Amino acid sequence: MSKKYDPLKPNFRTLAWMLGPSIILLCVYLIWPIIESFRLSLFDWNGLDKSQKYAGFANWNELIHDPLFWLSVKNSFILLIVALLIQIPLGLSLAILLYRGGTRFRFFKMTYFFPGLMSTVAIAILFKQVFDYNYGLLNQVLQSLNLDFLMQDWLGDKKLAIFTVALLVCWQYTPYYMLLFLAALNGISSDVEEASAIDGATNWKYTRFIQIPLIKGAIVTAVTLITIGSLKYFDLIWVLTAGGPESSTEVMASYLYQMAFKSYRVGYASTVASALFLIVFLTAIFISRTTRKVREV
Repeated sequence: MSKKYDPLKPNFRTLAWMLGPSIILLCVYLIWPIIESFRLSLFDWNGLDKSQKYAGFANWNELIHDPLFWLSVKNSFILLIVALLIQIPLGLSLAILLYRGGTRFRFFKMTYFFPGLMSTVAIAILFKQVFDYNYGLLNQVLQSLNLDFLMQDWLGDKKLAIFTVALLVCWQYTPYYMLLFLAALNGISSDVEEASAIDGATNWKYTRFIQIPLIKGAIVTAVTLITIGSLKYFDLIWVLTAGGPESSTEVMASYLYQMAFKSYRVGYASTVASALFLIVFLTAIFISRTTRKVREV
């Protein structure tokens, strides 16, 4: 007699077939590289020789006393802070503006999202010309407006370069968070807006006290994504400045690349990679716990 199918009884064989491939891929492409990175951090290896010389915690000791590494950490957090201060408020403001405009602002929705459609390499090459001190479009425009005192060596000044890069990163990625917030706003029931209008709430009060609290989840998601993305950012910075001038735009990911593929110190680069993982992981946990309290308010 065949057994009756019970939908409430867990079917471990089906579960294994459904989750197995994903778990295998997760282990191969995420868990194993992390473990291997920590293992290689204990060796002195150039990436070419077959033999790997065991170095113990020498690489970690060097990392702790490496001023260039800590400079890259500082620059990564500058990038993170600027991104949070600009992308969240600007993305949210644009989303509210487009939400209020409805179909009339459809053209502007595409216009605002245009930077997100461009290749990062193309953006870097384009703005490398725009920010050029002698022939760049930005300084040419400032000069034509008799604002010569505002002309700067945007990428050549070591005090200014990291902020120039950070603003460009914000310009590139703000549209993604604008769409995230816009989707969250569209998910709010129209009954809520109608009820607030009946109660006499102005547009500002409706946005401040109703809309924004209702999309806290989307804001928390954006903060988490910006945190993780900013701390491991690489491509635009590498093409635009390659970490210069004088390492003033060196971030953790670009420093890792320098050690691995320029200096051929794969063991030390693995130490940097392991430290990068720990910093991102711990920062993400801190952000998650902090934003959880905000969400519960």
